[in-house]
Amino acid sequence: MATDADRALRAQVAALLSGGGVDGRAGDGGRAGAAGRSGDGGVEVDPRAGDDTSDSEGTAVEVTAADVRTGRMCPACGSSVHGRPWARVPGHDGEIGVSLSRSGPHLLTAVRLGGGVGADVESIAAVDAGWDPGLVLAPGEEHLARTPEARARLWAGKEAVLKLLGAGLRTPMSEVRLADFDVRPVASPPGFVAAVALP
Repeated sequence: MATDADRALRAQVAALLSGGGVDGRAGDGGRAGAAGRSGDGGVEVDPRAGDDTSDSEGTAVEVTAADVRTGRMCPACGSSVHGRPWARVPGHDGEIGVSLSRSGPHLLTAVRLGGGVGADVESIAAVDAGWDPGLVLAPGEEHLARTPEARARLWAGKEAVLKLLGAGLRTPMSEVRLADFDVRPVASPPGFVAAVALP
């Protein structure tokens, strides 16, 4: 049975492969995006990356959400019940990077054709309540964590990077230096922050 996250990923992959924008937004022809849903507007971003989604004559390929297959695969145990999400489309040989995150009522999905992507959305209050700088900060990042929102942005950025790398939380956040990665903020609802990480 498809979950709301599966349905969101399928629709987003289909839109990108068919040459459409994300959530009806016009873009510059790139092939990456993130979108989210919630009761108060959700989160969305349109990070750009290249990938050819046309046939041999250069005609855009029509893909529907029903054409997209999604699932999960845990790299540690091989389970399909949990782990990193994936998406595939019959006839499309390129890599389709997908990531998703939930916080409260919010769902953030990110898709990148031609490479990996990581995404995370976090409640500022939840991160602040459980904040432990020793678990999160790499050496030299102390100045980046002065406010609750800044701490939540660091957390979301690091989780997005860990998802991009396929490491999940098996790698300590304190071993990730955000300055070493392409992490982009995502517009998000009040009280939340979100980020996507690209290779």
